[in-house]
Amino acid sequence: MQGREKRNMQFGIGERNFLVTLKPIIYNNKTQGIIISLKSMKDINKIIRDVTLININTTFEGIIGRSEKFLKVIEIAKKTSKADSTVLILGESGTGKELFARAIHNESKRKNKPFIAVNCAAIPESLLESELFGFEEGAFTGAKKGGKIGKFELANGGTLFLDEIGDMPLHLQVKLLRVLQEKCIERIGSNRQVSVDIRIIAATHKNLEDMVLKGEFRQDLYYRLNVIPIKIPPLRERRDDIKILMDYILNKFCIKFNKRIYGFDEDVYSAFLKYEWPGNVRELENVIEYLVNMYNECFITYDMLPEKLKGDNNAINTFNLKYHEKLLIKEALKKFNSRDEAAKALGIGRATLFRKIKEYDLD
Repeated sequence: MQGREKRNMQFGIGERNFLVTLKPIIYNNKTQGIIISLKSMKDINKIIRDVTLININTTFEGIIGRSEKFLKVIEIAKKTSKADSTVLILGESGTGKELFARAIHNESKRKNKPFIAVNCAAIPESLLESELFGFEEGAFTGAKKGGKIGKFELANGGTLFLDEIGDMPLHLQVKLLRVLQEKCIERIGSNRQVSVDIRIIAATHKNLEDMVLKGEFRQDLYYRLNVIPIKIPPLRERRDDIKILMDYILNKFCIKFNKRIYGFDEDVYSAFLKYEWPGNVRELENVIEYLVNMYNECFITYDMLPEKLKGDNNAINTFNLKYHEKLLIKEALKKFNSRDEAAKALGIGRATLFRKIKEYDLD
């Protein structure tokens, strides 16, 4: 040891992992012995989770909505929480996919264990592997001293939520598939396998079936993830929930910003109901947060609204878009001998074409 203290070295005995510190005992300028300090990685991971507040208490009761379509989705998700199978949550951006994932976890047998969320689209491809699997000291240039715990190990015993799974690169899809099959991981720079007991909940706004057909997503991984699919409807398909959400979100931000705004004028409700909400509940929250910040009146009135919510052009444009889309698909099906050729000509995937045919009743 040459008289120097060595800290945060990782050491494994069987399936147990420890963080080791070696401190020399110096007497008369000579090393007379060594003090060895062992800390269980399990205990360290728990401290990390507690300090970073990884667990946020979200339940199904906290998910707002009463439309028939949305209540059916909640019912499926509640049943899912009682199982331990892999879940694939599908839905547009802003529909609340992570909210559902947290609720499933918090009503499962793993609720007292960690819930770890990773956004596969938000982390650069070069860093995603080390973020998920961790690495050993010296595994690559610039690797942190003492190595790093990956998200799989942090989630051990609990749930790992892989958001935007459709953005995971192919080489990592292979590694994820191996974890699902073998229930163990290897850190970068290590040849030692670490057992992990985790439930995977994945989510995406992309069409994974199309991606499989294009070779952009592994078919075997898709089947592994798609054990229990949950499709969250966009806000425009659950308009019965818009008023309830508006009142709930307004109250939330009034408390947060210490404002006294008592509600919305009726023409404001009408404008919100007509709007298409491409950003879904997240966009709805953003608009109301903006209004609460900008105004101090007792009620939100129509003239306060952002321009995009005024008028009914959104509904008209959406109707026209769907009408022309239907016509184009109908013409392509007549012109080409096969649906594969029609899909190629339209510039869409085969699965998307089949879905549109069903949607527009063109069989």
